[in-house]
Amino acid sequence: MAEAANRISLTASGQSQTIEGQVRITASDMMSAYVLPPVLKQLGTIAPRLEIDVIATNDVRDLMRREADIAIRHGRPQQPDLIARLVREEIAHFYASHSYLETHGRPTVAGGLAKHDFISFGYNERMLGYLEPLGMGLSRDNFRMGSENGIVAWEMARAGLGIAIMSERIAIRFPEFERVLDEIEPFVFPVWLTTHRELHTSRRIRLVYDLLADYLSDKNSG
Repeated sequence: MAEAANRISLTASGQSQTIEGQVRITASDMMSAYVLPPVLKQLGTIAPRLEIDVIATNDVRDLMRREADIAIRHGRPQQPDLIARLVREEIAHFYASHSYLETHGRPTVAGGLAKHDFISFGYNERMLGYLEPLGMGLSRDNFRMGSENGIVAWEMARAGLGIAIMSERIAIRFPEFERVLDEIEPFVFPVWLTTHRELHTSRRIRLVYDLLADYLSDKNSG
């Protein structure tokens, strides 16, 4: 019964042709805070009657259960009733604050990273599993500070507590940071824009979806 009610609600929302009402966007806390505000300002100018609710979370919200209308994710959704568009291949690098590097020194080779402190975003095991194949010799001892909240973890790095991996799009907004070891290949991860198939027929959902797709795409620097 709950699934049937959700489907009726989705169908009714999809048939709405007015550019007003609420649209819920879910994205990571970092993207919500540092990437989305300019496009939300543009939305406010184009459609002033829209109500935008940004759900800033690093958890994957369930679009099928209407926890959000549009999701910005780093993994492609598998549900057949969802529409997903790859809008960008994001590039990330190692970054550290000037204060950290002045105190601890600037590593000159990848192997030298094992002597440095790192800030973890989420679970240490997950980050180590991703970095281990790169042969940098990192272990849990390198990750003594961190947070599942991306903004908190980034502020730790900003305070000089260690090196962090960050999207280039976000890091360039902070002049107190510098890239560490430019010769290391950048980390590349996808940005998927997702909505429910039936919601995609709603003018307000389509407007927000298309504007986000254009803003987040590779032809925009952010």
